[in-house]
Amino acid sequence: MPDTTAPAPVELVDLTDPADLTRLHSDVLAPSFPPAELMDLDDLLAGCASGELYALGVIRDGRVVAGAVGTGSAPGGVVLLVYLAIAPGERGGGIGAALLDGAVSRWVAAHSPAYVLAEVEHPEHHTASVEHGDPVARLRFYARHGAQLLAVPYFQPGMGPGAPRVPALLLVTLHVDDSVRAGSPGPGGRERVSAPPLRDFLEANLRGSEGSLRDDAATRALLDSVAGAWVDLVPPERLADVPVGLLPES
Repeated sequence: MPDTTAPAPVELVDLTDPADLTRLHSDVLAPSFPPAELMDLDDLLAGCASGELYALGVIRDGRVVAGAVGTGSAPGGVVLLVYLAIAPGERGGGIGAALLDGAVSRWVAAHSPAYVLAEVEHPEHHTASVEHGDPVARLRFYARHGAQLLAVPYFQPGMGPGAPRVPALLLVTLHVDDSVRAGSPGPGGRERVSAPPLRDFLEANLRGSEGSLRDDAATRALLDSVAGAWVDLVPPERLADVPVGLLPES
């Protein structure tokens, strides 16, 4: 007979205890992200202690099996979903969907941001792997939750001064407040959203991650894409319409 057992309910908890955060890092984040995209445990602990970062997770049988980490708290600004991951062997049962929806709804209620954003690897520039997942599947997952793509050539800043950047990432919207939506479509009929909060976020993210705002081709292209009043939102099926943040820099 087919298995008709209902999946276990997904209970989300705030992760504040250093022991739980350590388990999140070692059991969930480290197996899910390549080293260039993974913050140090000390940075995770310090960020959560200071309130700069906040973590939400799923604990089962004393184990942290999934987690979401966010940053950004200024009303009208940007909250960034830094990480969303599930421990190996724990995927399925709706954990990822419940965690994403729960994180976005909690963070919107707590911080009143203009945007909630996430970073996603561009599926045409990053390959799938058993360890780190499939960029195509990941983009589809976010698309099912209403994500759209910002038309900016995004890359992940280095995890510290002199650390390597990660090229060809997509910056996707998980929440857009009505106050930053344009009242009319732009050229080509695309929806447009306000650029100034995005530029403020990108500049602060670069400075905070790399220690300064570097003057190179990749940085200039990224900031130039948000220099005007509006930025286009692109549906995921129109991926080819999004500029790609390629490196090396010049």
